[in-house]
Amino acid sequence: MAQPTEVIRLDTPALDALRMLAESGQPGLVIAVDESFVVVPASQVLRVALPRYVIDDAALGRVWDEPSADAIAARLAGRTLADLAKALDPSRDENRPDHVVDGEANLVEIAAVMAAAHVPLVAVVDEGVLLGMITVNQLIRSVLA
Repeated sequence: MAQPTEVIRLDTPALDALRMLAESGQPGLVIAVDESFVVVPASQVLRVALPRYVIDDAALGRVWDEPSADAIAARLAGRTLADLAKALDPSRDENRPDHVVDGEANLVEIAAVMAAAHVPLVAVVDEGVLLGMITVNQLIRSVLA
């Protein structure tokens, strides 16, 4: 059930990663970190691009007109995924795999990982090799089939 996905590295420019998300339609990124893989939902990439006051009170986003929304992308200019990873969770152990299942995982196990971690995708890894990713939409289609 795993679909192929492009793996990116921590030194990837954040704007390139955002473009990749937009073009692929995937709900997140699979990032190679040393010998493991980390999943970052697209919503969390956006979280880093937004000013803190907007995250704290979404209604304050109304003070931005649409042309000013370009500032969201500008906040990512010159930053890498490593910068975003630190901003998302500075205490995170970067060597710990996150949101990963093995190739033998069943639908219930995959659903449990997604639900517990609040993520719309998981990386499927066997013996350190990325087999692909499974999105929540794929999972739901499989459950309904």
